[in-house]
Amino acid sequence: MRTIRDIAERAKVSVSTVSLALNGDARVRAATRDRILAVARELNYRPNRAARSLSSGKAWTLDVINPAIDASLSSSFNTRFLHGIHDTARAASYGVSLQIVDDEADAVRVVRHLMLERATDGLILMNPSEDRALVDHLASARFPFVVLGRVDRPNVPSVDNDNVAVGEDATAALLERGLDPILFLTGPERSTMTADRTEGHLRALRARRPDARPLVRATDGTAAAARRAVRDALDEGTPFHSVLALHDGMAVGALRGVRDGGRVVPDDVAVMGMNNDDLTEFTDPALSSVELHAYELGRHAADAVLTSIDEGAPEPSRTLVGHELIFRESA
Repeated sequence: MRTIRDIAERAKVSVSTVSLALNGDARVRAATRDRILAVARELNYRPNRAARSLSSGKAWTLDVINPAIDASLSSSFNTRFLHGIHDTARAASYGVSLQIVDDEADAVRVVRHLMLERATDGLILMNPSEDRALVDHLASARFPFVVLGRVDRPNVPSVDNDNVAVGEDATAALLERGLDPILFLTGPERSTMTADRTEGHLRALRARRPDARPLVRATDGTAAAARRAVRDALDEGTPFHSVLALHDGMAVGALRGVRDGGRVVPDDVAVMGMNNDDLTEFTDPALSSVELHAYELGRHAADAVLTSIDEGAPEPSRTLVGHELIFRESA
């Protein structure tokens, strides 16, 4: 196994200079640092994480926590989001760990342990709810963190889509195609994403169909619940020409629900989801959705945490990533 001594000999510098260069110390001249890094790549050097942690006082790790127990880790949105975090963290020599927790109370316990043991340098919190206990704990500790989503607390660093606009634009597009009434399927009511996309849906209805009665069905956010909600609406004789689901997993359930009721997509009922997961191109028919650019969200989240680590406190900023409508056969 190659060591920094091997790099120092090849680059003709001191061991201490190699150590400073590998840790990004600004005292090393750019030309010298580039030469050292080139030699490290040639020798396929892999730093000893334990030794580097001892010398720097860092864990060289970012932790991702998703306290939404119903959130599917199989979603390609989550995969792309994590990929964006990983690529950005790796470029800064950080590793990434994913913490699986049961709920927000469990997330608070995990976070306290990570901070107490100094097992992580920064945290990325996914799927916030209206319960602010976890965010309040992190903010009061002035620990580097960022939230994926909206948080009703001032000066909390976050990255997000404009989920009100996501819900509004998707609804408006269905209305423009004459696919109303729209059956809108929501998710867990404490989720800020649910609240924002629902608000966007209602805003579009008020602007374009002020006399229409909203058809909003609350679910737990699963595909099975979406399937039941659509089937129940059909059994009850509720008139609707399209289904708009909070995310694509639910939209897949809605496709099944329409078929359970003896209807055809899109001839009788159109279906649209949100997130533009990979599966949308392979459903039958292919599913319309909203592209949210999850990889870019991950990159911005990792950038925000790394900036907080370098500057010693969270940056009170909110970064919004754009979205676009993707229409396929289902709508």
